[in-house]
Order: sequence, then structure tokens, then C-alpha cells
Amino acid sequence: MNKSKWNILCTILFLLVLIVPSHVIGIDKVVTIDEPWWVISGSNYYYALTHGDFENTLYDYHPAVTTTWIVTAGMLSYFPEYRGFGQGYFDVRKPKFEEFMRKNGKEAIDLVRNSRLIQTTVLIALALLGFFLLQLLVDPKAAFLAIALAMTAPFFLGHSRLLNHEGMLAMFVLVSFLGMQVYLNKDRRLIYLLISGAAFGLAQLTKSSSIVVIPLFGLILFTDLFKQSEQSLSVKIWGAVKTFVIWLAVAIFVFVLIWPGMWVAPGKMLYEIYGNAFSYAFQGARLEVTQGLQPSSFNLASGMGRVFQYLRSWEASSTIITWFGLVFALFLLISKDRGRTPAPLKSTIVYLAVLGGLFMLMFGVAQGRDSPYYILSSYVCFDVLAGIGWGYLWIWVQKQSAGLGRAYVSVLAFILLVGIQIGSTIPYYPYYFTYHNPLVDSGGTRGYGEGLAQAADYLAQKSNAREFRAYVYNGMGTFSFFYPGETVVLKKIYLIEGYTLQIASDIRQADYLVLYVIVQNNQPESEKLLGALQGVVPEKTIVINDMEYIRIYKTTDIPESVYEELGR
Repeated sequence: MNKSKWNILCTILFLLVLIVPSHVIGIDKVVTIDEPWWVISGSNYYYALTHGDFENTLYDYHPAVTTTWIVTAGMLSYFPEYRGFGQGYFDVRKPKFEEFMRKNGKEAIDLVRNSRLIQTTVLIALALLGFFLLQLLVDPKAAFLAIALAMTAPFFLGHSRLLNHEGMLAMFVLVSFLGMQVYLNKDRRLIYLLISGAAFGLAQLTKSSSIVVIPLFGLILFTDLFKQSEQSLSVKIWGAVKTFVIWLAVAIFVFVLIWPGMWVAPGKMLYEIYGNAFSYAFQGARLEVTQGLQPSSFNLASGMGRVFQYLRSWEASSTIITWFGLVFALFLLISKDRGRTPAPLKSTIVYLAVLGGLFMLMFGVAQGRDSPYYILSSYVCFDVLAGIGWGYLWIWVQKQSAGLGRAYVSVLAFILLVGIQIGSTIPYYPYYFTYHNPLVDSGGTRGYGEGLAQAADYLAQKSNAREFRAYVYNGMGTFSFFYPGETVVLKKIYLIEGYTLQIASDIRQADYLVLYVIVQNNQPESEKLLGALQGVVPEKTIVINDMEYIRIYKTTDIPESVYEELGR
């Protein structure tokens, strides 16, 4: 093995040492409100595959096929016999799946743990591939810091540990971009174009929002036409077209190969994915609600405010390390020293910034929900940029002092920098996605299920806990996966529709009432319930980072006056 390959191998091992622990420690400590949907959908996917029912492998318009494959792998590792009980498909909105698992001596949280570990393995493999591609474009030290900082950034770390699509989407998009960038700017070997196309196909199988990669690549190929070379313009145009066609063909091949639903009902699959995705973008709801696409109802101007909203949420949920790194990357971009900033480096910086901005722009102007984690790909792009900025700053510092050029000094400096990044997340363990920059008043994701596992653990420690019934707001999966007794979900629709008599009846039949006040305090529909309980002291209050999250009431401590108030 030559010295160059040995250095790359050592760097990869060092990278693993830095990023793996934070991605696996405590990976099963929380379940968020979206995850039960995908745990059940993935189990249904596994059931459909094993029964040859390929048309029944579509569960949402995302299409989340990579996520359901991850859960399928988790099921194969934990409960492969699941396919043989003839139970059919479970409704993602009902607790029947959990009941079935426990009836057969299995726990849903164990499936979650296995699936998350498999997903984490995929993400780390993508990170290593991303590092390999990036070090072909920029200095290996900068590539190392870029991937290390991106993988340990608290917002990405928090969401990539969950069974959702955002982490895989972000990494597939990054690898696709880097593969194309290497192919066009460093090495025209076909393998890099194939990697880029395959990664884009997987990104599309993860979430349709990765479509923004296409206009970016169009811009990259168009810009490539104006580079100085001996080729005529017609030859360049033909080369760009050929590159795009090969790239897109590989993406389509992977898209069809990995998704059995495309083998039997491609029209249905494509209609459900892209029809619903565009319906959400233009009209804020799915086709079953809007009854068709009406692009004329789309108002671009009204969505621009949400672009700035996303910018503010990114600012609040990014570390100071990222802020400064982006400033250093900007200095690199405007530098006139060609030796310091070769063309592949500058174009990589520009296109990463454009890619991150495109995700913000798309979700900003689109109608519908506007959760901060929708732009997780933007976070990754900007964190990679920041790492590049820090890397080249360190290279410059080394040039100013010969004593800093030793390898071990770089190792210590990188450990310190990444350690500060990781250290900023520790106070938020295991709820890394709640992180907010200390220089900003607010930020992070709140009320996503954090704390409910703690509530379940508290009640589970009671004697005869298996015999208790808990009435829990947002309790499906977030609470019930951890609680050995019976969980009854306090449905939000009851509060919205004013079914307080039903709520009162359900409370009477439960042993404990668990309220998720971190979100209910901001919901007008919860005012009557919270007001009725105002004078009742909870048995237990759960506080996270100085914020009240959960109140647990023993129903025998709730006076009759509360039920009378709810009955009015």
C-alpha cells in the first residue's frame, strides 16, 4: 500500500472514531411523533415484499422507499417470522401493530433500535464516500473537517438518528453532487458519474424534494460549456447532453430496480408521488383533498416570507463553529490567490451554497407544512462549506508557523474543533434536534416527542405497571413503545371538535393522564382541558433544558370539579 492510500485509510479510521459514537450512543432513548408511521409502513412494506404484493409498497408520496427498506432490514434482523402470521397490513394511525408485536413476544422499540442502527450504518458509509469524493476536489484536511463537522452538527445529528427520510436524503444529495463535481472538474472516469446518478435515484426514492438537484446540475453543465478548451461549442453541448442522459438513466434504473412497486404499477406510483408532491407545493394539500392540480392558485410572493423563516431557523439551529466556518469559506471564494483556491475548490463552494439555498427556496415558496427539518440538506451543505473554510484556515495557519506542520498537531487541532462541535450537543442529549445556538433566543425542534419516553419510564417503574392504563396526548409510539401497560391516545381531534365529555370519560377509565404541555400550551383547542386542571398538582412534571414538557396526573387525584368543568 503506497503512502497516499495509507494516509486516506488512516484518515477514514480517524473520521470513524470521531463521528460514530455520537450517532449510536443512546440511539433508542426517544421515539418522535412521525416515526411510528414509518415503523408500521416499513413493516407493511416487508409484509408486501414477502407476499409478492408489490403494488402495495406505496405508503406516502415522499415515497420513503429507502426508509421502508431500512425497516424491512430491521424486521429481518429482529422478527423475520412477521411475514408468516397472516395478519395483513396495519393502519399507521392505530395501535394494532404494537398489540400484535407484544402478543408475539416482541417489542416495537427493539425493531426501532435495529432499524436505526442499520440506517446509521448507511449514513456513515455515505459519509465516508462523501469524504473520498470531496478530498479529490479540495485538500484532504479540509475534506476531513467538512464531513466531520457536518456529521456531528447537532441539528443533523438529532434528525439523522431518527427513522425518517431527512438524514438519508441529505447524504444521498451530497454524494450525488460530489460525484458529478468530481466527474466534471477532476476526473472524467465513468464511475463518478454512475455514483452520482445512483445517489440521485436513491435520493428520489427517499423524498421527491431532491428534484432540486436537476436544476443545479443543469446550471453546472451549462457553466461547463464556457470553460476554455480546444473543443468546439457543438462538441461541448453534445458532451453535456450525453453526461446528463447517462446520469439520469442511471438514476431511473436505480429508482425502478430498488422499488418493486415500479415493476407492476409504475403509473400509479409516479402519479401518487409526483402528483401529490406538486399538489402540496402548489396548493398545500394532497390530490385527494384538492381533487387535481391547479397551479393558478400558487402565490409565489406569499411564500417568500417563509424563505427568511427558514434562514432564521437555520441560524438558530447551527453552531458558532458553522457560522465562523462559512465566513472563512467566503474568504476563500473571494480570494484572488489561485494557488490557494484552485477552480474545483471555488466551484465546489459556490455550488454547495446554491444547493443549500435551493432547498430553502423550494420549501419556502411551496405551500403546506414548513417544519425546519425539511431543509436538513441545506444544513449539511452549509456545514460542509464551513468545514472547508476551517480546513483551509488551518492550512494557512500551518504555513505561518513551521512548528504547526507536524501531523500530530493537525490531529490535536481537529480533535479540538470537532470536540467543540460535539460538546455543544451534549447538554441536549438525547434530544439533539432541540439544540439552539446560545447567541439566538430560540431554535431547534420542539414538541417532537422528546420527554414522552421519560414519562413512560417513570410510570413503568411503578409496581404492577403492566396493569395500568395511561391516557396520553401524542402517545402513540412516543410513549407506548416504552410503556409496558396499556396506552390510550388522547386524540387532538377531540380537543379541536370540543369532545370534552369523551375526554372526561376516557380520563375516568385511565389510571394516569399524561399531557404534553410543551405543545398544548400553544394550542387554543387545549385551553379548556388545561384550564380545568389548573388547580390540580401533577404527580410528576418533566422538565427538559429548563422547559416544562410533560405533566403526569394520577386520575384518582383529579377532583370531580374537573369532570364537571369538562362537561359544560
